[in-house]
Amino acid sequence: MWHHSCRRIRKIKEFDENFKTTEFPEKAKDIFIEAHLCLNNSDHDRLHTLVTERCFPDMVWDIKYKTVRWSFVESLEPPQVVQARCSSMVNQGNMYGQVTVRMHTRQTLAIYDRFGRLMYGQEDVPKDVLEYVVFEKHLTNPYGSWRMHGKIVPQWAPPKQPILKTVMIPGPQLKPWEDYEEPQGKTVKPQLA
Repeated sequence: MWHHSCRRIRKIKEFDENFKTTEFPEKAKDIFIEAHLCLNNSDHDRLHTLVTERCFPDMVWDIKYKTVRWSFVESLEPPQVVQARCSSMVNQGNMYGQVTVRMHTRQTLAIYDRFGRLMYGQEDVPKDVLEYVVFEKHLTNPYGSWRMHGKIVPQWAPPKQPILKTVMIPGPQLKPWEDYEEPQGKTVKPQLA
């Protein structure tokens, strides 16, 4: 497998002479961190420059009206290139390069719903995360840059923790001039739907 990747790395270097497998993993880690930090402040314009058109919807899917708090704590192992691909699209002069980087990091993630209730994760509990992240560059574009393209989830990876859905429990319908008063002797406990 690595023999084929070496040929593809040489092909990538034909178009990007600054590409080095020893330096690229750190650059890839910086792109990865900056892209995820864009989710914290909903900077979709900057996110578009850091991720491909295929990756963007995957990153922002279902976070409308939610607050994301993601942080990078540390690398547990140095990131490393594990595979490279190079192929042409539509015609031979339209070359794309893809590099897969293995990242073993410690991160925190918390997602809050629009009411500020925690739906997923915890801000103060770091988790060890092993990810295989694919980066892509349009090699024939002289202004092209490396962007995050997606993540490869191995078959042996444990399933993700589901996100809790929150719903509003309707209360009594009041007229604008009425005040809500709880019935005496009866306590209403909040319920999860």
